[in-house]
Amino acid sequence: MLLTDLKRAVVLRPSEPAPRLALAEALFQERDFRGSAEHARRALDLGGGAPARRLLCAAWSKDGRRDEALKLLADCLVSAPRDARLRAELVVLLDEDRPDDALVHALEATEAAPETLEHWRTVIGLCHRTNRPALALPALRRAWRLFPEDARFRENVLGARAALGLPESTAMLDAPPVEQVAQALALPTARAAMTEAKLEAAAAALRRGALAEAKRQLVLAPASTRTGAAATFLRAELLWLEGKPQGDVEAARRAALEVPGAPGAAALRLGDCRLEAGALDEAQALYARAAGEGEAAVAAGREAELSERRRGLARDVPAVGRIGVLGWHPGGGAVSPLEAVAVPGPGVLRSSGHVGAEGREAADVAFSAARSRAPLLGLGDIARGYDLHLHYTDTEVGKDGLSSGLALALAGLSAYAQRPLPARLAATGEVTLTGEVRRVGGVHEKLVAAYLEGFRVVLHPRRNLQDVAALPSEVARRLRLVAVDTLDEAWRAVQTASRAPGMDRW
Repeated sequence: MLLTDLKRAVVLRPSEPAPRLALAEALFQERDFRGSAEHARRALDLGGGAPARRLLCAAWSKDGRRDEALKLLADCLVSAPRDARLRAELVVLLDEDRPDDALVHALEATEAAPETLEHWRTVIGLCHRTNRPALALPALRRAWRLFPEDARFRENVLGARAALGLPESTAMLDAPPVEQVAQALALPTARAAMTEAKLEAAAAALRRGALAEAKRQLVLAPASTRTGAAATFLRAELLWLEGKPQGDVEAARRAALEVPGAPGAAALRLGDCRLEAGALDEAQALYARAAGEGEAAVAAGREAELSERRRGLARDVPAVGRIGVLGWHPGGGAVSPLEAVAVPGPGVLRSSGHVGAEGREAADVAFSAARSRAPLLGLGDIARGYDLHLHYTDTEVGKDGLSSGLALALAGLSAYAQRPLPARLAATGEVTLTGEVRRVGGVHEKLVAAYLEGFRVVLHPRRNLQDVAALPSEVARRLRLVAVDTLDEAWRAVQTASRAPGMDRW
């Protein structure tokens, strides 16, 4: 009877979206997905907006027309790229079988609507599913600072840090400002300084985030105390909690460090400031000073943090023989870092890093192709008298398949010629003995993975251009995609980039 009434309402009010939408919802509940989609489509055309669109996509998905739903949402995004709800709808459609694509849209949703807690939870869940702790950590840091009351973000931060080999003792670097200050003031040298200066009440107020109370306590302190090391240290932390410019905060922390009797915690906090600015050598010196001034236990944990940051910065520096090798697995794409080195020897190939039979075959072909093409590429007989060692540094992950050939050959040529490859370069493509680059599978997933892993340039077979055309616009826009037919063409492309100013940017 209800359906009869809803159909009557549609007949009586044919130009209104509400009756159509109500009928579409009822048909969906009755599992008449085709009928539901028909009326939801009409409701959308009549101005039914987001509710009609969501129902139409859901009905299409249930009716086996998921590609039509994806196209509709992609078309909508062209005119509304900052619509976080559209992104969330795409995540729902892509979540099950294309989690990398879903993650791209989930990240865009957090940029469009950072105040929406659910968007952050979605990003973090997808990072966990796709095993991307390095991508999860900065997202978690932002989420925890936006929602400091959510204890789950703290737990997730610790999990991501553990996956990256970072110690729990440095988790304060990812904490919201108030928690960072609370942990800094709990350090042994800070506690001792506050007790000696009788500023425990000001420190306690600051740990709670009660800035006005902390200021009042500092004003009430004796004049000699207000100019001392403890008070100067507290004022620097106050500036940080107030959100003052980074330059002002750093100047205040430097001033605190110069006051006689400055606690070791002051050197540690200035070190943290320089760490975030990317001045790693200066940060390391400050941590060493903090260790010598009573904060050895906490400063020791910073060494692992510094090592991780150095690895991140190294990716932005052109290097000989270093490239990302794009791969595919049932859950999506992956990027395996590869290093190549040429060493004096009889001219043999060594492959390492958990490589399967087809991966070794790809290396054999790439080795022969690189050596045979070297004279034609202006490298003369440079390959003679040298062994080539190709090593995947993510040794815990198995690698197999022929599509690694192009990346392996480029790494080998770079090692032989001692010419650096551009920073953040990755490649995919099967190579033949004559240097032809053949079409490979999984290119969509591989390129999305390259985007998520922070690569900037990807070489791929020209015969895969159709796959490239179907990429999410964010991926296609932010990656420089270079299509090649031969190893010669690929080598010329990377060498042209290497000779240009700012070679790491292409």
